[in-house]
Amino acid sequence: MKRIFCALAVAMTMTACEKPQIDENESGNVTLSFVPTTADIPVTDVTRAAVYIGDYFEKLNVMLFNADGEKVFDKVKTQTIDDSDFGNLNMSLAAGTYTVVAVGHSSIKSATIKSSQMVQFTASDGEKLTDTFSYCGQVTVSESGGRHELVMNRVCAMLRFRFTDADIPSAFARLKIDYTGGSANFNPTTGEGCTKSTQSESRLPAAEYQVFTFPYLSTDGTLKVTVSALTADDAVIRQRTFTNIPVTRNRITTYTGKFFEDGDGNIVQTGFGISVNPEWDGETEFDF
Repeated sequence: MKRIFCALAVAMTMTACEKPQIDENESGNVTLSFVPTTADIPVTDVTRAAVYIGDYFEKLNVMLFNADGEKVFDKVKTQTIDDSDFGNLNMSLAAGTYTVVAVGHSSIKSATIKSSQMVQFTASDGEKLTDTFSYCGQVTVSESGGRHELVMNRVCAMLRFRFTDADIPSAFARLKIDYTGGSANFNPTTGEGCTKSTQSESRLPAAEYQVFTFPYLSTDGTLKVTVSALTADDAVIRQRTFTNIPVTRNRITTYTGKFFEDGDGNIVQTGFGISVNPEWDGETEFDF
């Protein structure tokens, strides 16, 4: 798997006014540089110079909060991969200490940053969670300016299914994955999922299927997952339920086996962790 790094620069300047004003054309003298962390490679000036945030996510949402916990902007600041300056936000801010919450993801809709303890993703219109990075911390803006290096961490877990069936039913049109035990929202301060969610996602036939979630109130947990192979008319061809699937933040859990063949449904857990990608802490694999 390709090793990818990414960097995000956010530039800020100071004004003497009471309420911060945004100047999209002005370069600030206070720079916040966000860099997603990797498992075994430290962030250096060399690696930062060669990275591109679009290799990790396609949308960036940023909100600042003042010392009283109030939002600095009326709306979340958003950039997408189509923006020519993706990864660079220029702002003018009054001197003071701010809490910065940044979320990098590839969901269709922007994340709702309600506070430093709550980020929400919509569950409507077929929206799904994607690989998600976040930063939450304080930055002091002073008249002397300066540069702040801020590291974004992955806050989600990945569950991956790989089917090894030799024969796939010709009527198979889509795969429906319903799962409970995770969260669709997370706490930027702790990186933990903060609401119990029932998540449902649909996929076209593929070699593998990936879903993401935020472990609820922890860095790890378990999921109950029902996987349904459907026809174009939503008739069920094959359905299987997997229980107690372990998921851990910044870690991949992979289930590999024959899905369409008849069997007793027992899962043989032969899990082991390996470093398959420096951006993830590792992978736990299961045969079913």
